[in-house]
Amino acid sequence: MQDQLINNVSDTALWIAAFRALESERPDAAFKDTFARKLAGEKGFQMVEATPIKKHMAFAMTTRTTGIDRLINEAIERGVDTIINLGAGLDTRPYRMPLPVNIRWVEVDFPHMIEYKSQLLANDIPACHLLRIPADLSNDAERKALFAGLGAEIKRALVITEGVVGYLTNEQAARLSKDIFAVPDFQYWIMDYSGGLRRHRRTGVLNKMLSKSPLQFDVDDPISFFTSHGWKVHDNIYLLDEGDRIGRKMPTLKFPYNIIISLFPKKAREIGNKSYGYVLYGK
Repeated sequence: MQDQLINNVSDTALWIAAFRALESERPDAAFKDTFARKLAGEKGFQMVEATPIKKHMAFAMTTRTTGIDRLINEAIERGVDTIINLGAGLDTRPYRMPLPVNIRWVEVDFPHMIEYKSQLLANDIPACHLLRIPADLSNDAERKALFAGLGAEIKRALVITEGVVGYLTNEQAARLSKDIFAVPDFQYWIMDYSGGLRRHRRTGVLNKMLSKSPLQFDVDDPISFFTSHGWKVHDNIYLLDEGDRIGRKMPTLKFPYNIIISLFPKKAREIGNKSYGYVLYGK
């Protein structure tokens, strides 16, 4: 059943939209995404119900959303004029965030995702100028041509790859990083990251559900991995710290992990924070 629900990486966009919808409908919601439910559709909520670590996933997706919202606002304060969301999926920030009207927002994803999203949001008005571009970002030549075209039209851009890098191999992630860095006007980059991903127990559980589109990126120190390509860290938001900020706690872990956490709380927090985070890079 799980394999049938998620057959490719595009299916995960429905999954994440459903998690955003459930958070938005809480009385103490950390954010309000009024578009997420219709974008997720029935299949998205079926995926949530099939998620073996549903509470942990909900926590991570909520903190990821709010953390990246913060980093986007920081980049705007730094003077970006364009935001390029690669592998945009069903993200709704151009609609739900109070963005400056002069910001240009560009969404890039597979043609079928662009068509699906455009149809469902046809009658909704974004807060800023929004452009959607169909493209296969896994095709190196197509990606470089896209970047060259966008780079010729902008002055100071932020690139977002939310939920993208984890599905890439280390080599693919390195090529993407270098291609983004090579465009002079791509000044900032936001991504979510996880350290030692394949060896993490909960990732192993998730990959059973993601068998047709597994999480692959696997380095012990993802921050150093990307700074080695020339990127500099402007801000780094950790999972548990962001949870504290928005009033969310990591769901309780089962024995023996709960005992270890109670005995070594500082070390456990350090490990937990490093397990997942959201970073704003710059040049």
